[in-house]
Amino acid sequence: MRILVVDDTETMRTLLARFLGSLGHEVVALVGGREVPAALAGGPFDLVLTDVAMPDTSGWEVLAQVRAARPGLPVVMMTGWDDGQARPGAPAPDAVLEKPFGLDRVRAVLDVFARR
Repeated sequence: MRILVVDDTETMRTLLARFLGSLGHEVVALVGGREVPAALAGGPFDLVLTDVAMPDTSGWEVLAQVRAARPGLPVVMMTGWDDGQARPGAPAPDAVLEKPFGLDRVRAVLDVFARR
């Protein structure tokens, strides 16, 4: 799978990129949501993993960008807050990873989307 990871926290972004890469996935890791439109225009993805709370663009904005550019592309939101629930009138994420989560949970979520 080709996976887009969007997270402003370097440690999380690097950990996810390395882990996903070790599983054989191609990973594009971005620091923030402002880079998402260019990344989506640059090639196909199979999955997006985005943090919710970021300083430049929220995960909700990333979700809206993805839905507008690639409606069928699954988006998984990662959050340590109680903000991963769908908002009225806003698109809903395909899954939510509540922080803290283990890499086994990431693998389980990937397995779900790999079978689609």
